Amino acid sequence: MKKIVITLIGLFASIYVTAQEHLSFKGIPIEGSMTSFCQKLKDKGLTQIGTDNNITMFVGDFTGRQASIGVGATDDGKSVHSVIVLFDPNDEWKNLVNIYNYYKELYTRKYGNSSACKENNPSRLDSNIALMHELTQGTVTYASAWEVTGGTIELSIEKASTYGDGIVVIKYRDAQNVETKIQNDLDEI
Repeated sequence: MKKIVITLIGLFASIYVTAQEHLSFKGIPIEGSMTSFCQKLKDKGLTQIGTDNNITMFVGDFTGRQASIGVGATDDGKSVHSVIVLFDPNDEWKNLVNIYNYYKELYTRKYGNSSACKENNPSRLDSNIALMHELTQGTVTYASAWEVTGGTIELSIEKASTYGDGIVVIKYRDAQNVETKIQNDLDEI
């Protein structure tokens, strides 16, 4: 009798995991093979520009804006688990905040209020130079996150690789695939 109960509990746990939804990007569930997911992005008009360290990069349109899009794979490079959107670097704080606020409003309309939000720029001056300096020093925190069905979405303003520039970043992390990676890592240790 105990074996049957344990088997049924395991079966229900398996059904729950497979019934859980995956997070979507551009209407495509973040699941399955990298090859298949990347092909679906190409079918949506994105152009693949390269692959490095289990990240496949694309360029193309995201909600009417030109963006670079990275697709993250598991350590073996076979399965997709995350997507990151990078908008063009900008040296104007006002432009960065406008883009950030636009996407914050979009995600709030779709998913409700963010589950976490911190918007702090410690600059005492309201000049672009002072605000961008704080960003490049790493003292600015402009970020919001949404816990949604299937995963998390994070929106932030970050310093860019070019000194004096900032960048708006959106990260999609699929909960099931991240949990699978964690379980694989736990098995390994």
